[in-house]
Amino acid sequence: MDDSPFVYDRFSVSDDRRTASFEYTTSHGGQTYHLAETLEFPVPLADTPPQQRSLRALHLALGVSYYKKFLASTIVHPYAMDETEAEFWNNMWQGGYSEFMYVNKLPSERLAKFAAQEGLQFEGGPDAEASGALLGIGGGKDSIVAGELLKALGVPVTGFVLATGEQLGQSAAVAETMGVELLAVERTIDKQLAGLKGQPGVYSGHIPISLVFALVGTALAIARGTSYVIVANEASASIPRVEWQGKAVNHQWSKSFEAEAQIQSFVQTCVHQPVTYFSAIRQLTSLGVAKLFANFPKYFEVFTSDNYMFRIDPAKRPTGRWSLESPKSLSSYILLAPWLSDEDVSRIFGMQLLDEPPLNQLFLELTGVEGEQPLDCVGTVEELVLSMNLLAGQNRYPDTALMQLARERGVVKDGDWEAALHELLQLQPDEALPPELHTRIATYFKERLAA
Repeated sequence: MDDSPFVYDRFSVSDDRRTASFEYTTSHGGQTYHLAETLEFPVPLADTPPQQRSLRALHLALGVSYYKKFLASTIVHPYAMDETEAEFWNNMWQGGYSEFMYVNKLPSERLAKFAAQEGLQFEGGPDAEASGALLGIGGGKDSIVAGELLKALGVPVTGFVLATGEQLGQSAAVAETMGVELLAVERTIDKQLAGLKGQPGVYSGHIPISLVFALVGTALAIARGTSYVIVANEASASIPRVEWQGKAVNHQWSKSFEAEAQIQSFVQTCVHQPVTYFSAIRQLTSLGVAKLFANFPKYFEVFTSDNYMFRIDPAKRPTGRWSLESPKSLSSYILLAPWLSDEDVSRIFGMQLLDEPPLNQLFLELTGVEGEQPLDCVGTVEELVLSMNLLAGQNRYPDTALMQLARERGVVKDGDWEAALHELLQLQPDEALPPELHTRIATYFKERLAA
């Protein structure tokens, strides 16, 4: 481990106030790297203290992609930070890097810590009026369910997406189908990162990207005078998959309720009080999302839940909307199929994923029979097992390879699954909804889940 610190140098905004640049310095093996990332916004950034605070927060958050390469033992930054905020960033690092540390077999003590300090502040100026909602649209069923909820409640909504390079995934197609404007924030990562990959002493792995999404949305909301930054993270995003050195490891930690509550508080305390960050579908299980999504057939031919669509390298993306390599494709198929006709399943996926023998091992991992569930945004074991039994009870796909495997390995078994289904279609207790929307959202979901 190099003794040189990881340094947050500065951020700046272009003359037209549409491009923000974030600069870092880090060293390794006797070489110093000066790194920079840019975000190009679709609207001008405000010249106000709240906007400056949002960019300060982004400067700190975007550092996750650069700090992880060498895991410096100390962090240096120019900003004033009290104990409460330092605790927030340390929590983001510990939770958000948990999968990274697990995959690289590193102790959490290797992570540097933020500390309270004096420094640069962006104070003053009254809070501006804000209204409407920005909804993160990733192109999947979760954000579609959230978008249709907001439309039904009459909340004015605009979509946003963080695009690395030209890659919008299915976000543009989904936003067009939803009938909402889509604002793309274009992210350009420092090209030096690609050259570092695979070198001795250089780490790679998952980062808390949803933290970045939240703060990009916050910056955009301040620029537009928007009051809500809304994402679509459901209940199972809070559930850890494995344990490492006595600590839970959750691939989706920055999508979890724990992270949501902390980010919401941080934004209102340290960035801009009128902006509320929250997940609109936190009370839903993955099964609940699947049931509700089945009511929106206009999206069947445009959405995808295959994360491989968002790979930075175009050559590594699937040619269609789904792939056999992505655990999330098989998970989505299993969760959705019980709520759809055979024709609609085929319309969505274009292939029979339950009849692909190469998926046997992945299926056993997803359903908890062998090994560990993949570190991906997949349904829980309970949800996937129930979905397979619902399909079996409907006498669907009995001759497919995975349905036969499910029977052989005891995933599918005779019995009454109504109680388990009822439980998984209940609203879950954790949520950080604004008080003015809480009852309306709960009523909307209860009525449709009971139908």
